[in-house]
Amino acid sequence: GVALIAHPTWLFGTNEKDGNEAESDMVMQALGATVTTVGAALAGLAYVFVRVIGDRASALVMVLYYGAVSLPVAVLGSVFFEGNWNVFAVGGDSLVRDSALILLVGVLGHVAQWLINLGLQREAAATATLATCTQIVWTYIFELAFLHEPLNGWSIGGSGLILGYLLVVAIVKMKEIPDAIDPPIDIEKQENVIS
Repeated sequence: GVALIAHPTWLFGTNEKDGNEAESDMVMQALGATVTTVGAALAGLAYVFVRVIGDRASALVMVLYYGAVSLPVAVLGSVFFEGNWNVFAVGGDSLVRDSALILLVGVLGHVAQWLINLGLQREAAATATLATCTQIVWTYIFELAFLHEPLNGWSIGGSGLILGYLLVVAIVKMKEIPDAIDPPIDIEKQENVIS
């Protein structure tokens, strides 16, 4: 499902472009996919640590530590990788708009991380992170709504696959719950106890 939404060039081919431009795009896309995959692996590790901590720490406290550690790392990363610490690279008329968007990213990111931590504290890491896979579906929907991206049959199919898989997992999980609450009674064992 993710591959259908993301449209990787190795699967879907490239647009007709200048040869050098297409090659440069492929290198940047490969680099982007690699960095994103490493980020996803590190997020998975962080989710497991949230499960290890469990309810011994509030989900909001974990988000606070996330922010406290992220600030100096972001400053150092910007200086070393970007060469400067310029929070607002764009000036002029878009400064207010960009400031509002950055503030919105911070607020939404904080709330999202808090809710993910709450979910991880109450559910197994694999199942809770599976629910975060809907993030790509939500991103696609928001791209359609706010960025006016055109509808794409492949992306709709990929969204359907992801949501269908999540539905199957949810149904299986719901069937497991009654067995965990009321285990089946062994009739032979009961008869031996009565005798």
